[in-house]
Amino acid sequence: MVNKTYQVAIVGGGMVGAALACMLADKNVNVVLIDAGDPMATWPDDSYDLRVSALTLSSINLFKSLGIWDDIVEIGEQAVEKMFVWDHFGGGELDIDSADAGEPQMGSVVENRITVLALWKKLQSLECCDLLTSTTLDDYQADDNGVEIALSNGKQLNASLLVGADGSNSKIRQISGIENYGWEYQQKALVATVKPEKSHQNTAWQRFLPEGPLALLPIRDGLISIVWTSTTETTEANLKLDETSFCDALAEASEQQLGNFELLGARGAFPLKLQFSPEYTQQRMVLIGDAIHTIHPLAGQGANLGLTDAIALAEVVLQANEKGRDIASQQVLRRYERQRKGDNLLMMGLMDGFKRLYGADDTLVPIARNMGMGIVNSSMLIKNQICKYAMGL
Repeated sequence: MVNKTYQVAIVGGGMVGAALACMLADKNVNVVLIDAGDPMATWPDDSYDLRVSALTLSSINLFKSLGIWDDIVEIGEQAVEKMFVWDHFGGGELDIDSADAGEPQMGSVVENRITVLALWKKLQSLECCDLLTSTTLDDYQADDNGVEIALSNGKQLNASLLVGADGSNSKIRQISGIENYGWEYQQKALVATVKPEKSHQNTAWQRFLPEGPLALLPIRDGLISIVWTSTTETTEANLKLDETSFCDALAEASEQQLGNFELLGARGAFPLKLQFSPEYTQQRMVLIGDAIHTIHPLAGQGANLGLTDAIALAEVVLQANEKGRDIASQQVLRRYERQRKGDNLLMMGLMDGFKRLYGADDTLVPIARNMGMGIVNSSMLIKNQICKYAMGL
């Protein structure tokens, strides 16, 4: 059997892997994208994805450059114009408006499946990309000449470069032996879609509670996607509540900012952890997205970090390809690693620090927290800087 050969093989067809495939195939780099599921599958019109992402303007600009943003808008996105943050202790609050920073919006909240579907539809139109669904990587071997990849369907592929975009439990990272560090937060995030009594006002709401933050993210059709972080025990208890009791608890936790709620569909939960790898690359192999960093969802930056990884990797690969150089040389891959490692570690440190700051309830900490929030809220300069950071600008 003759193995098919590609310049780049990407394992993991989620948002980050599919975006990288789009950027490369759009510039005539020969790519194969391998996914364990089937992102082209349809779904009922009245259903909502429990996994959503708050996309920054930087991420939106990427999708515009790929020509898929109009498709995402058509299927369903929700612009976020404002952010309102408040603390359970005292009266500390922060109110940020993108208009004050001279922008029409801070970003958009989009269900992950919508973004992925738009990316895969684009990939189907690109001659330089092959798509393999319901397929996983079993093993790989890399040498000076390339990478030989064994797939779950019994087939084998060859590639110059193998990219692991296969999530926090990355099989490629495990096979490579790259170390993985981090810690569990002993918390779970409960996710659900609810219909609020009051308008969400195109605002992302976040309240800091003793056990963790409650985020109320506006999504299409006037609805709200919640990410409610608590201890594992509290989250498990909230999952078991009947619908009425759950909605009452949610209204109380959000201080009735959006009135009462109606639960739409199922509730889900996932454990929270911080995880990172000190190495991003080995021979002819490179990791991106959650395969190298998983952060607390406190600011919803996980997807944007991964997309920035994809942009940086695409840039160095395309640059090497244009110059006729080996796209998988350590010189090329280390350049990507140097570009991304500092930013990723900074964001992980910030999110971990915020988590600890807002999880502390010693008397002096909440007082200082509220004072700090008040000082920031009274400074238009600082608020505009926070706004631009949230936009990814």
